[in-house]
Amino acid sequence: MKALIVYFSKFGNTRKVAHTIAETMKQAGDARVVGIDQLAAADLEGVDLVVMGSPTHGLTIPPAVRSALAPLPPGILAGKSVAAFDTTVTVWPLRHFRASPKLLRRLRQLGGKPVVPPQTFSVLMRNPPGASATDLLLEGEIERARAWANEILRQLKT
Repeated sequence: MKALIVYFSKFGNTRKVAHTIAETMKQAGDARVVGIDQLAAADLEGVDLVVMGSPTHGLTIPPAVRSALAPLPPGILAGKSVAAFDTTVTVWPLRHFRASPKLLRRLRQLGGKPVVPPQTFSVLMRNPPGASATDLLLEGEIERARAWANEILRQLKT
């Protein structure tokens, strides 16, 4: 199996989740990570699975992600399995407005076949004392990312 994990990350937390998913995917074959700003249509050729992640900005997908997906040709993900995740602030009162369901819908519009429901990984709203902006993932979220990636692998086997 060949997997491509694509992400957009402003502070590095979504990038951490993407790399964790890729490490887990390597159990089943080749897994490569690419930032959405580097994504080209050619990157999607020859892959079996595309996992895409983004933070939730303004209750939706960030403009940088929409801009990167807009030029992709219709049907480019036909025959490929897809999954989507986001990172979202834990205490956000409108948490049900997340990027991942909208991102998964866009991947389906490009022809992809979803294998698991979209997933959200929680980040803190503020840096804990002594922590940087790249340390905002809630404790246990990296383990949840591994578990979600393993669930994707299980679903692909069935």
